[in-house]
Amino acid sequence: MKAKRIVSILLTGSMLLSLLPVSALAAAPVFDAPAQTTAKKAAPLVQEADASRSTEEEAATRSSRDLDAENDTAESFTIQLNADGKPADSGEGTHWYYSADSGCWLYNGVFALQPSSEPEAESALQATLYIIKDAEFNSGTVGKRANNEGTISDGTFQREVYNYGTISNGTFQWEVTNEGTISGGIFQRRVYNYEIISDGTFQGDVRNYGTISGGTFEEAVGVYASSRTEAKIEGGTFEKDMTLANDDAPITIKDGLFDGEVVTKKCDSPLSISGGLFTKKVDVSGINPDNLQITGGYFVSEPTVPEGSDIAFTSVSDQNGRTFQVRVNGGFSKNGYEALYVPHGMSERQANPITVKTDTALTDCLADGESIMGTDKVRKNNDGSYTIEVYQPESIVLVTEKPAPPTPDEPGDEIDPGFSSGAAALGIVLGTAGLGYITYAHISSLYLYYTLPGGFIPSTRQELANVLWTTAGKPDPVSTALYTDIPADNIEQQKAARWCVEQGLLSDHGATFGPDTKVTNARIIRAWNSLKKVPVTIQ
Repeated sequence: MKAKRIVSILLTGSMLLSLLPVSALAAAPVFDAPAQTTAKKAAPLVQEADASRSTEEEAATRSSRDLDAENDTAESFTIQLNADGKPADSGEGTHWYYSADSGCWLYNGVFALQPSSEPEAESALQATLYIIKDAEFNSGTVGKRANNEGTISDGTFQREVYNYGTISNGTFQWEVTNEGTISGGIFQRRVYNYEIISDGTFQGDVRNYGTISGGTFEEAVGVYASSRTEAKIEGGTFEKDMTLANDDAPITIKDGLFDGEVVTKKCDSPLSISGGLFTKKVDVSGINPDNLQITGGYFVSEPTVPEGSDIAFTSVSDQNGRTFQVRVNGGFSKNGYEALYVPHGMSERQANPITVKTDTALTDCLADGESIMGTDKVRKNNDGSYTIEVYQPESIVLVTEKPAPPTPDEPGDEIDPGFSSGAAALGIVLGTAGLGYITYAHISSLYLYYTLPGGFIPSTRQELANVLWTTAGKPDPVSTALYTDIPADNIEQQKAARWCVEQGLLSDHGATFGPDTKVTNARIIRAWNSLKKVPVTIQ
């Protein structure tokens, strides 16, 4: 069986190489060819491993592994390491095996590593690790290369990992080549994806030759389709730029939050965008117009399309200046938007349906100034959102209920009952009649001045978090994760932001907090009143 796998991998690599155009091999391509990368890394890996394992050894252990797998009787094993970081014994050969020549092989069961307790002993496994189909690795540190055909459910990997099975968790400190499934984990260096990424946190750049359907990508992502392998983006959060390039295979984008620029490089095959939320520039002008389709998605800025393209966009906005949310990654966007662009359909029969969620009822919907409310072009959904058929207008205007301005006698629910005493005190100075003419903005500012410590009124989210956290006595947050948009060495600001989010006083956006975003008086008052419900001693 092992010999067959060697031949299979080598043949696959040579076949993929043969499919590349001569120019791609002769000159520096705009992207790494997946076949070249796989053949370069995977083939020597299996050859080296198989050279150290005899056919007899493999045959002696396979029957028992298969039997355990069929009967679902996998056992748990802890492999004790010696001071050199090598397994203290060679294993029984049925569930796992180790030799200095071939490395450590896990065949059947759930495995953990136990470092030696000797002083200055190696804490990580100092041998190449092979995780076979019916094995699961769930604890310990691997200091050498790992080859996974089974499951990695946890652990720390200090060197490169080649995944042909499943990674559901763990910390990966070196490059990962994925030809299986990644559904979780933290990846600190570059990841080459040839199959499926459905979740995880990726702190290094990613080269995608397969499918991404979820995950958080903190660095740039390159999407490359070549050798007749379609590259897909079906979800995920992409915080930095994305480049798109293809040779003889298409690229499709169906969903995802794109917080960096999306730009095409060399695209010789079709590119299709049918969904997703794009908050920065989208430039797809470097592609033949006949190869470009944009039939869906939401764009903060109107995309740049190639000259001669018949793709047109419709602006969507709220007449009353309110923000609205749109669908992304299976839910609704955390941020609201005052205006977006969407591609319009080619005709009323081929409309582009968009879904928006407003914070108040939609009272009307105008398409180029004409009401389409009450027609089948506007439908209210069970979750309170609205689906609107965009069928060729230049603009869609949402008409929502105007916010009722609070009267001087009724400053709003955000101001707590304690304001009444402050208002009385102000009345002594200004006179009761004088209070009646102060605007709500002035009243809320005066209220905050007399309520907040030192009379300091925050103007940004970070300043507000600092005030709330300091007032609570500077408690330590549960999580030690750092926000990427707050200086890592500013520990107090990191703690303040994280604690406020954990207590529900403020929100974040995953890895970012938005420290410089402006805050209104109403938002400050809501957070201050919420702080009173947190079980801490107010300083």
